[in-house]
Order: sequence, then C-alpha cells, then structure tokens
Amino acid sequence: MRTHHYPSDVTDEQWALIEPHLPPAPLGGRPRKTDLRDVVDAIFYILRTGCQWRYLPVDFPPKSTVWRYFNEWRHDGTFDKIHDLLRRKVRTVEKPYHPRTSASVDSQSVDTTSGGEERGRDNAKNVDGRKRHIVVDSMGLLLAVLVTAADVDDAKGATELFTRLDGQPMSKVVRMYADSKYHNFDLYAWVQEHEQWELTIVRRPKDAKGWVLLPIRWTVERTFAWLGRCRRLSKDREKSVLSSESFVKLAMIQLMLNRLKPSTADAEFHYRKSA
Repeated sequence: MRTHHYPSDVTDEQWALIEPHLPPAPLGGRPRKTDLRDVVDAIFYILRTGCQWRYLPVDFPPKSTVWRYFNEWRHDGTFDKIHDLLRRKVRTVEKPYHPRTSASVDSQSVDTTSGGEERGRDNAKNVDGRKRHIVVDSMGLLLAVLVTAADVDDAKGATELFTRLDGQPMSKVVRMYADSKYHNFDLYAWVQEHEQWELTIVRRPKDAKGWVLLPIRWTVERTFAWLGRCRRLSKDREKSVLSSESFVKLAMIQLMLNRLKPSTADAEFHYRKSA
C-alpha cells in the first residue's frame, strides 16, 4: 500500500465514481496484483505535473505498468465511457431538466516538445506543433476533441471534428457558436447538409483592438483555461494524437470529479480513509 499521497490523487468518493467503469481482469488469467486506483492516481499525477513517464515517483506502480493500462484504456474506449458518464452526472446536478440548445467550437495551437505524427506550423500564432479543436456545451463541458497538425485550417478541421459528435447529446442543439476563423462557405454547406443545427459566427466589434471578451465565446475559451491548469497540456508532449486527445479528456474527467465530489476544504492532500 502506498504511504505517500499527492494533491492529484482521487478521493474515496471520486474513486467510487470511476471504479465500476474500469475493465475487469480477464477471465481465466492470473489474479490482478496491481491496484487500479494507484494506476489512476499515477496517470493523474502525470497529467497535473507534466512529468515524463520514466520519472514517476517510485511509490506508484512501475511506469511500464501504468503505461500499459493507459494505452489499453485509450484504445478500448474506457476514458470516453468515464468522461461521458461524468459529464451527464455534472449536467444532472448543476442544470437538471435543461437540455443543451447551444454549443461552441474553437481551436488552440500549442508547441510540441518531441517528434511524432501530425506536426506543422501555425504562422498566425507563431507556433510549431499541433492544434486542439474542441466542441463544448453551454457549460463548457467537452463534447468532442480533435488534435491535428497546427497548420490545419480551422474550418477544414471542423468538418472532421463535427463528425465526432455522433452519439453525443446533440439532439436539442440548434446553434453552434464559432469565431471568424470558421467563416467558410464550404463549411457552411457541409453543416447544412450533415447537421441539424446552425453555425453562428460571433464577430469582434468593429475597430476593436487587442483582446476582447466576446459574448458566448467565453464559454469555450474558459474550457481551454481549465485545460491549461494541467502541465502535461501546457505543450503537446505526446508522440501520437490519440494520446494528446486522451489527456484532454483526462483533464476534463479530473475537473468533473472535483465538481461532483470536491475534496475536503481543510485537507491539502486527498488521503484515503483506509490509509
């Protein structure tokens, strides 16, 4: 049993929300010796601190074990399942009986730190790396994420991003808000043909200089600020875009856990009751 704990560790109440949705041990195999809670804590530690896998503290399971579970869960849909379940719970608690009627789309270009797939240069942002495209609901909760090279045009990336909304709670959405980067006639035509909602461009006030708080747009911009709390996301540190997208979802999972089951205000660390 671990004797040292970190602020990123899940609490007992948060673990109760996650544990039932992790894949069980394979039937007929050897009994599982690894504590999956320690694995989840290790993944959240990497997410929040930005440390490399090989620099995981020794009180966590071996980095090869943690990576094996991370790799399995990003491929088999475990992260997606937990994320969507928690999002539904957050909306039920904070906005009961209020269906989604609007959503917002935006992108964020970030530098990369190593080689890997999907890399390019965003000259407008002076960034060499990748671009995160996200759709959020009116509460800023994630509905879809797509990571591409940074030189991919926002409107072009939006068509692939919007296809990832299939199966998401979009049946009541009537309007998707976007900024002027998405003013594209081909995109308008694609949305009209494939989607039931309208793409609405929120423009900057005429003659405005510098940063301006745009109505509606602050929702998705705040979501990017939430992601920025995780040092792993300060740059794109992954070799694959699947890992990049998985860490975005993990950041939202941790945020929603803290909204559903906040840690006790008088404790700096999240100690387990059994410790």
